[in-house]
Amino acid sequence: MPTALATLTTDEFKALLNDFYAEPIKRNKMTEEEIKDLAQRLNKKINVPLINETGEEKIFIKIILKIDTFLYDHLPNEFYDLIRSADKGIDDGEAKRLVRRLTRLANDKIDIPYLPEPAEHFVLKFVIGIVVKSARKALDFEKVRNESDDLVVPDSEEDIEKMVE
Repeated sequence: MPTALATLTTDEFKALLNDFYAEPIKRNKMTEEEIKDLAQRLNKKINVPLINETGEEKIFIKIILKIDTFLYDHLPNEFYDLIRSADKGIDDGEAKRLVRRLTRLANDKIDIPYLPEPAEHFVLKFVIGIVVKSARKALDFEKVRNESDDLVVPDSEEDIEKMVE
């Protein structure tokens, strides 16, 4: 019995390759509006020493772009696209497993030397937590982002799973 993959056209296969081998400027999934909105939300929660508010938001935009690119590189696009769908998504257990693994991996791979270490951890957890929670069934990125002011970002790694509940 042929699978859906067996029916993949040449153009669809080329599109898959283009996504996989996208040049760095195209290795993201968040829109400009989403990135700016998250930067403003982070700016309310974290103070970057010696930088004015506009400068802080620009810094957060750059950090979010780093995280978005990291997620693009470490998640299949088919998964990352779940943040746009409330109809499809992952279950609670998968969300908990994924937020734990991605935040650990991101902490190893992404270094933000101009932020104190606790602030760096907060930013990574905040953005990755929103993305993973958005990929859950019955949720989407816009809804989770709009509710992110109430999102509790735990200090300890043991409680990270609570972010996606």
